[in-house]
Amino acid sequence: MMGLRGNVFGSMASRFSTMLYLGDLEPKIKEKKVLKNVVIAMLLSLIPVTLLWLIGILRGIRVHSFQILLIVISSTILVSLLLGYFTAFVTIFSFKRGTDPDSVAAPLVASMGDLLTIPSLIMFILILESSKPIFWSSNFLLILLLLFLVRIGKVRKAELLEFRELFATITVLALLSLISGFTLERFSHLIQASIILGFAYPSLLSSFGNYGSVVAAKTSTKLHLGEIDKFFSIEPFMDILALFATTPIIGVLINLFGIIVASLTLGIKVKPIYALALTYPFMALFIMFYSYTISYFLFKKNIDPDNVAIPLISNNSDIFGTVYTVLMAKLIVGG
Repeated sequence: MMGLRGNVFGSMASRFSTMLYLGDLEPKIKEKKVLKNVVIAMLLSLIPVTLLWLIGILRGIRVHSFQILLIVISSTILVSLLLGYFTAFVTIFSFKRGTDPDSVAAPLVASMGDLLTIPSLIMFILILESSKPIFWSSNFLLILLLLFLVRIGKVRKAELLEFRELFATITVLALLSLISGFTLERFSHLIQASIILGFAYPSLLSSFGNYGSVVAAKTSTKLHLGEIDKFFSIEPFMDILALFATTPIIGVLINLFGIIVASLTLGIKVKPIYALALTYPFMALFIMFYSYTISYFLFKKNIDPDNVAIPLISNNSDIFGTVYTVLMAKLIVGG
């Protein structure tokens, strides 16, 4: 669910950025197009999570299944509303301040989605346990709020169909994300045995996804503005080079983060993973080149990278990052 929210609203951030540069969106939070895009993102978020709930039912989860569905739906509505306007604020504010939204919006939105998702789920679970009347009424009110927003946002079926690429992508990727989950489950003992990687794993995946998302967003905007006329253009590769210059610092910081957390929580001293510090920049570089390539060829196939590239890159980065972490753990621990 965290990855799904990051995919949907990361795409929206990239779309807002492109619209701002093209002059299709006024830099105002109260702009009608902002509300419409937020509502569409809410609706798009509901369908895949409902499908995942159905998969859980088919796999034998029967106890309190309807309450679980309501928790998922209500959490999605609440978080989507907050995250939607946070996305609009970050994109518009950075644009008005002269900062490129493509450089900051997608990573911030993905991180905020992670921060909001788990607490919102826990909140509704606690409400269910403490007071069923409040639980049922709060769910009812949130569903009414969604219907109200759909009405005032004047979202039409034709407009939803315009986002069929994004819907198809996030639905498939929601299922595809099980690959990284199964890989993590299979090799979790190996990752935990390496100690630092056990703590650094989320940071690795997040940073890889952030690098890929920034490149995808920048590439999409430049393609829409006509600033990239061929694959081997200088400007996008200069963007990648500039981002690559930051990767050694991030690799060292992830190492330090793992060492500090291990010391504070386990009370043990661990050595830095030099192989991680040396290979991390090149793994990030691979993901950035992959992101640029995907965005470029999607655009050339008349598929909007704003709708497809960021969800695809975010998901693939999780898979690549998980495989990379497992390989690092094998190198450290063996086996």
